[in-house]
Amino acid sequence: MKGAIIGDIIGSAFVKDSRSTTDFQLFKPISSFTEDTVLTLATGDAVVNKQDFRNSLRIWVKKYPYAGFEAKYKEWILSDSDKPFDSKCDGSARRVSSIGMIAKNLDQALEITERTSKVTHSSIEKINASKAVSAAIYLAKTGENKSFIKDYIQKEFGYNLSKTIEELQEEVVSKDLQTPVPAAISVFLKSNNFEDAIRKAVSLGGPSNTIGSITGSIAYAYYKHIPKSIVKRALNRLTPEMVRFIDEFESEFLHKKVGNKEILISIH
Repeated sequence: MKGAIIGDIIGSAFVKDSRSTTDFQLFKPISSFTEDTVLTLATGDAVVNKQDFRNSLRIWVKKYPYAGFEAKYKEWILSDSDKPFDSKCDGSARRVSSIGMIAKNLDQALEITERTSKVTHSSIEKINASKAVSAAIYLAKTGENKSFIKDYIQKEFGYNLSKTIEELQEEVVSKDLQTPVPAAISVFLKSNNFEDAIRKAVSLGGPSNTIGSITGSIAYAYYKHIPKSIVKRALNRLTPEMVRFIDEFESEFLHKKVGNKEILISIH
């Protein structure tokens, strides 16, 4: 979850920017959390505290209504309607990092992700995009190597994860992009560490906070480390309530060994 939020904050300063370099200032005065962070926290809250997904989203949107939500979505989530919201965006894929981290097995990660996705997304493409992110996070968390993660995602979701950075840059700025998830996973696979993953994600241009959020969530699960300087500068841009929830979420998990794999499992 922390990786997703940091990716969102760093990427927020470059939204719709046609970047083509990884050499940029990570944090700018305008770097801030967006709706991606709020949705990530809301989903984490629902999973940890066993709340209704819709209700948790409503609670967190009410707390931070000016985080960048589209008008129709905010109107729906703050209403009393029981109907799901048919979003054409990628809000589900960018909010599921906590599910991949908490899940006890891959099937559980996919099942919970599908349930939370259907609250706001009806298309199979968007639901599968969310499941691909959750699966990548779970596999990264449990110690699978990048080759295994790549092969699994390509086989199960039909994504091409072998495109070059240049090809991905052209893809994400095109108006025909169905979902940025394959691009976000691809740059993770090409990264050397967490910071490198975020720099490569932002360098693609387009919806950089969304791509940064998705890439960051997988990179954190895989590398299990974020430089303290980056964490500090990112958390300083959050509210005390947000920081407290992130700390509580992470304190619920311990590094333990299962066979030859290091995984995060719940204390409780």
